[in-house]
Amino acid sequence: MSRAKFLISISLLLILFYPEERRGQEKEQDSSDSRKTILWTGEVLSVYRNKGKAKIKIDRNSYFSERREEEIKDILTEKNTLPLFRKPKMEEIGSFQIENIEVEFGKVGKLTKPISIELRGSFSLAEGRPAKLVSVGLLIGAYGQETFYQDPASFDSADVTRNRLVKAILHPKDGKEMVLVHSGYEADGKILYEHMGYFLYGQGTDPSEDSYNPRFGTPDRSNLEELPSFYIDKYEVTNKEYYKFLKETGNQSPPHWENGIFPRGKEYHPVTNLTYREVEEYAKWSGKKLPTEFQWEKAARGTGLVWRLLKNESYEFVSQPRDYPYGNDFDTELCNTRESGRKGTLSVYELPTKSQSPYGAIGMCGNAAEWTSSSYIPYPGHRPMGGRYGKHLRVIRGGSYSSNKEEAKSFSRDFGGIPNLLNDRKAGFRLITEVKN
Repeated sequence: MSRAKFLISISLLLILFYPEERRGQEKEQDSSDSRKTILWTGEVLSVYRNKGKAKIKIDRNSYFSERREEEIKDILTEKNTLPLFRKPKMEEIGSFQIENIEVEFGKVGKLTKPISIELRGSFSLAEGRPAKLVSVGLLIGAYGQETFYQDPASFDSADVTRNRLVKAILHPKDGKEMVLVHSGYEADGKILYEHMGYFLYGQGTDPSEDSYNPRFGTPDRSNLEELPSFYIDKYEVTNKEYYKFLKETGNQSPPHWENGIFPRGKEYHPVTNLTYREVEEYAKWSGKKLPTEFQWEKAARGTGLVWRLLKNESYEFVSQPRDYPYGNDFDTELCNTRESGRKGTLSVYELPTKSQSPYGAIGMCGNAAEWTSSSYIPYPGHRPMGGRYGKHLRVIRGGSYSSNKEEAKSFSRDFGGIPNLLNDRKAGFRLITEVKN
């Protein structure tokens, strides 16, 4: 028998006797920690016939931010045909052939660095796509492979400090992007007091409200909440994501879905009108948890504190709360409430990035209210004159498109669970994954 025939025979035997299930598991394992992702994007600024111009802005920490001009041009000319995308779903509709590259420089602090890239070239649409799709506002970009998940449970606190945790992960079960809400607080790009997750909750001006915290004006270690680091879904769970869960588990769809299908055209809108028990089922299926109301509030508004180091090397806390995820001034463009006049939810991907919280979570003001795991009871030291409280109720946060701007403040509290947590269809949700300290 020749050497070639012998090798072929051995290969066939390995294929026949190596268990199919094992091969499938290895294939799945190989692909489970990386996926095709868009590394960067640029926007089409002008179109004339089948040609046009696009610009890539180079922001801090973006893909091209620390690269030299020669390196930028090498990257772009290596694969000079780029995919062409249509917003908001990043649907690939064709390609852009690069013909000319110009790198623009500007002052970044005291240094001169690349601040944008102008590309000129021609468009080519995929078969069956009409020419009218080529327009200003389309995106160009580039794909790459990246590690998208690292199990937070694997972090070893003995040699990994809080500021080394990755700022975003994609969860392996439901595929949702999650952002890090770290203990400590961030200043000038550094996480300080990283082992102290102190957080100032509520408000200190109106004792008639259920959000009143009597100790709000005098924060110290004895009356602050201390929260370890955790990851929270960047966006609320959408109709499409909830539908996937229903298909996999056989659970019943919400009664407002006709024929068991979410409203047409709203696949990326947040799922709404769920009961607490339904949300619990989704959390169990995904391997994640509902946030407590304090975890939710910190993710929405930040720590609410500034730490001031004193001359004797001790420190004090100074209150610096914000009313909304993006700041203290209400803005109808950044918070979808009754004042915005939209009278319905928006796609989670249509919400402006300017509305994001200090940790990068989006949609925590209006749009859809969100369940938390906390019982609806008064805060320590608060003795309200009236109102319905109880451990059988659960706190709801964030307000919705039908709420007013006061109800959408990051500290505002609502509740659900009447007549019970199985039947009260009150809100949508987002989930968390805790990090080992």
